[in-house]
This record gives sequence, structure tokens and C-alpha cells, in this order.
Amino acid sequence: MRRAQQPTAIERARIAYERTMRRQRAAMAERRRRDRSRFITIVSVLVGTLALTVGMVTYNGWFPSSWRSSALIARVEDDSFSRTRTGQVRSFVRGDTCRDLHFSNDTGAYIADSLVPCQMVLKPDPAPMRTKAERLNSIRGAFSTR
Repeated sequence: MRRAQQPTAIERARIAYERTMRRQRAAMAERRRRDRSRFITIVSVLVGTLALTVGMVTYNGWFPSSWRSSALIARVEDDSFSRTRTGQVRSFVRGDTCRDLHFSNDTGAYIADSLVPCQMVLKPDPAPMRTKAERLNSIRGAFSTR
């Protein structure tokens, strides 16, 4: 009977080299998987923190004044609507007479209707405008409720 041949030194070296290369490739794949997982975790935490910060800034109104829309700014001095839930419409009739309608936003019914003198107050211009920005600011200021 013949015995199985023993591998030669070259074959043993090739087998050892292949095992070593397989271990190195497995270690490299594990390292890449760990790095990818760490990167995804870091990016997720950063994006979550950024979203939470933007949400808090928006909710609490901490935006700089230049970023705010005038529609979003609460008018503290004019809270009569929130107390009474009524609206007012004033329309021109003729001459110096206007019709003043009050209505309820809860029921949609008219509460009061009266004729009142129209009061249109025009403020005289104290000085001529110097720049376009000043002119635009004065036009915008004419529409404010102050």
C-alpha cells in the first residue's frame, strides 16, 4: 500500500501564504465594516443634532431679525382679536363717510354695523429721501400697525 505523499516545503509555504492572505483580507473587510459603521453613526448624530438645533431655533423664535418674516412676528400690542375673536372691516361709502362692520369669527355673524367718519391720517414727510433703502423702509412703515 502506498501512503499519501507529504506536501513539499513549497506546497506548505503556498498553503500558509494563502491562509495568511485570507486572514488579511478578512481583517481588512472587518476594519472597513467597522469604519463604515462608525462613519454612519457620527453622521447620524451630527445630522440629528443639527435638526434638533434648527427645530429649537424655529420653535423658540431665536432667528436673527434679518431672517424673520414680518408675518411671523407676533404683535404683542394688538391682541384685541385674540380676546374678542371679532374682526372689523371699514369701507368707503361717500364723502367723509365710511361703513364700519364688526363680525364674529366664531359664528360668522355680523355683530355691529355703523357709519363713521373716515379718518385718513397722512404724516408729512419730514425730509426728502436720500437712498432707495430709506424710501422702501418708509413705504413699509406706512403699512405697519404702530
